[in-house]
Amino acid sequence: MKKLFLIPLISILFLASAAFSDAAEKEPIFTVDGKTVAFNESTGFPYITDTGSAMMPLRECFTSIGCSVDWNQETQTVKSHKGGIEIEIPVGSREIRINQKTVLVDTAAVLKNGHTYLPLRAVMEAYGYNVNWDPKTSTVSVTAGASSNIGVELTPFLINGGTTGIFSRKQLHFAGFDGIEGDITLPLVPFVEKGDCPYLYFGFDWKNDVGNVEGGFQFIVDSNHPDYNKWTVFMRQGNDWRWGDHIVLEQGSVHHLKFYSEAISEKQVDLVIELDGREIIRKASAVTDFTNASVKTVTAMGMTKSFDGTNCESRTENSKIENVKVSILNSDQYYDFTDHVLYSEWKPTVGAKGTWFGTADCIPSYLHVGTDGAISIYKDGVQ
Repeated sequence: MKKLFLIPLISILFLASAAFSDAAEKEPIFTVDGKTVAFNESTGFPYITDTGSAMMPLRECFTSIGCSVDWNQETQTVKSHKGGIEIEIPVGSREIRINQKTVLVDTAAVLKNGHTYLPLRAVMEAYGYNVNWDPKTSTVSVTAGASSNIGVELTPFLINGGTTGIFSRKQLHFAGFDGIEGDITLPLVPFVEKGDCPYLYFGFDWKNDVGNVEGGFQFIVDSNHPDYNKWTVFMRQGNDWRWGDHIVLEQGSVHHLKFYSEAISEKQVDLVIELDGREIIRKASAVTDFTNASVKTVTAMGMTKSFDGTNCESRTENSKIENVKVSILNSDQYYDFTDHVLYSEWKPTVGAKGTWFGTADCIPSYLHVGTDGAISIYKDGVQ
């Protein structure tokens, strides 16, 4: 392989969704964690095309976040590496490979006028960075995300939602998902403290946190309920809770859950939960635009008291969420959840000490994963 610095003026294409009309005459600025990256004739200068795409020189962009970069002339492939992440980007393909997993991107890498152009956003986000475009200042800003080496020791108070319980959450990017399905093994529940409640569910989130919705399985913890110690199906959007009509499920049973949106009219989109192929819950969604929706899977122990990392005695055993597939808006096909890059984001300006969003384990000492992928929740050292 030849090093990319032997190839002059290799550049990278930044995919920006915002309009660039006001910035068409400006040379774009590139910043990493607030520091401006300098360009010169040897590195190539960033510029904006007639169609409004911001072009950034590849080597300076990648080295600015500590990545190594190589070029394979024979296969026409760019390879980048940092820490435990390796990315391969073949020219002419809308598929890139992140740690040997194929991921679809909006725009293929191309060779044009001696330059190589790549989808910067997808690559930077794979390394755990957040990418934003400010049309007023013509600035492409890259900031450290949860997966980048930010050196933050996570506690329940630094994880979004962590103060309300224990959970293992896997979340995809805000890429326009409108459906998710999978096979779920309901855990055994030996003990639940008063005020705690086990859950397994899928969910849709939006960047502004408005209209976020969850749907899946809830454990019945009320000893006065006729189905005490069983599982049921729920959906929650804000303060609107729905339950299936007398759905009672045994601990340890396995079920197929499908959660999706369905357009009814121009003004109405329904949220639907199917259990083992049968519709159980349907409601009109408070949000009708799924073009920027994220999707997630969650195994959780909800708590009414604030979780401080040590004060939960409740326990679940051997839950599983398997064979998860997701649907992208306007597509009738479902694809493997693992084909998509997980989303994580560290926001140091949120809260007194910052907050971690997206994919997270809160916290590892309570989450015990078996060799078969089963998750048990219990206090470390307590059997």
